Amino acid sequence: MTDPRPAKPDVADVFASPLVQFLAIARHENLTHAAAELGVAQSSLSRALVRWERGLGLPLITRVGRHVRLTRHGRALQQALLRCSEGLDRASADLSENLDGDGGAVALGFLNSLGSRLVPEILRAYRGSHPEVKITLHQGGSEFLHNALREGDIDLCLTSPAPDSPEFAAAKLLTEQLVLVVPPAHPLATRTRVALADVASENFLALPRGYGLRTTTEQLCALAGFTPHIVFESTDTATLRGLTAAGFGVCILATAPDASDSIEIPISSPPASRPILLAWSITRTESRATASLRQYILDRLR
Repeated sequence: MTDPRPAKPDVADVFASPLVQFLAIARHENLTHAAAELGVAQSSLSRALVRWERGLGLPLITRVGRHVRLTRHGRALQQALLRCSEGLDRASADLSENLDGDGGAVALGFLNSLGSRLVPEILRAYRGSHPEVKITLHQGGSEFLHNALREGDIDLCLTSPAPDSPEFAAAKLLTEQLVLVVPPAHPLATRTRVALADVASENFLALPRGYGLRTTTEQLCALAGFTPHIVFESTDTATLRGLTAAGFGVCILATAPDASDSIEIPISSPPASRPILLAWSITRTESRATASLRQYILDRLR
């Protein structure tokens, strides 16, 4: 059966240039053989060689019958280009893993709070059927993730809120309920539900600015009619829970059923939740490995 996938391209061919063409001429010392290797017409290669010499103002070859020989200027250029070619070969080897339909590499970004359960569950299931794919992980706040996605440092990200730019696409995967986390001895610890207005005078703990949950916390408190008095910030939600358990204040976090050192109270007013989304760039070419992981996450969680 014919493989329906497109043939795997040669990375060096993708980046072929006059420099690569000159190295072929130098290697064969024959324009016909060099043109055959490169898959171009000999006349085109001859005209290109004339253009290079005119542009440099230096003779690069001398013609000897059907063959050519490099001048001293040509030999100097050859040595410089061979060093460049070695670098290209190394880069090609690194990039070629992304051109394998069964393997490849993906950089996945995610919110810190998703690192304890959701991301490991996704990776365990995905790697079971795609063991050849190399996945690198990057975690941080939503602002960091959106910038990394924009710069091409990551290929996919699990984030909240969605990136606010037409260069991204995003699909909602699930909704996380947010809760008020209080110390075990807090007066509200026995409540089954709580209105945020009831803790307007409390000290708050929160993620730093640049994190989506920090923005959400401030927005929820504003809807409840107050500005939270934030006394500690941390990028780690486990640290926030620990500080809360130690009595330093209260905080708003996504529910964590396995957290036992603090008390979670559902928030009745205002409604408190956040969407978790998968986001990716629609302005860059997507590798097969990235497309595979993206579709797997969408199929599993949507």
